[in-house]
Amino acid sequence: MGNDNILIVQGKNGNKKFELHVTFQTSVGDLCAEIERETEIPVHCQRIIYNGRALNNHAEDMNKHLGTLGLKSPAKVLVLGKKADEEDENYKLMKKWEVSCDSLARQLNGFEKDILELERGFAPKPLIDNLPKTVKKINCLGEELMTILIALDELSFKENQKEARAKRKCIIDKIHLLHKKCDEMVLSAKQLQSGKS
Repeated sequence: MGNDNILIVQGKNGNKKFELHVTFQTSVGDLCAEIERETEIPVHCQRIIYNGRALNNHAEDMNKHLGTLGLKSPAKVLVLGKKADEEDENYKLMKKWEVSCDSLARQLNGFEKDILELERGFAPKPLIDNLPKTVKKINCLGEELMTILIALDELSFKENQKEARAKRKCIIDKIHLLHKKCDEMVLSAKQLQSGKS
């Protein structure tokens, strides 16, 4: 019974074959990340074909669950796309900035949970007393994001560095969303502070 939810994905990219064990609740985006680990083809360069149609045609497709797309186990998928040029220094930099960005996002999520707890009135007193420090930390994370944005903006690309350019655009979009989140969290925290004073 425990295996009813397991979806076996048998993938092929060129001559390379691989098998992944995921669940029917796995999102297309998470599947693409798993495929990147297997094939080293960046997520934004992949086209995942199942039964003649692309699973990841549009940005909104990335959040869809595999179970809702009619995949049956074992699901045979064809992965189109190619690896990023490993010699591309800019692409290596993009990977580094992406890791930094993900780390900052995880830290922000932790603060967001604390602020939500405070808004619901479930937070312990030390959390309330630490609101000014929390605001300061969120602002510091916002500054780190800005530093990454400036570094990304200073890079120049050659015509053939399409993967690195696409990766940079993804990271910049992510940073803009995280910046917006920082602003919203600081505003919420300040409102909570004024409510407690």
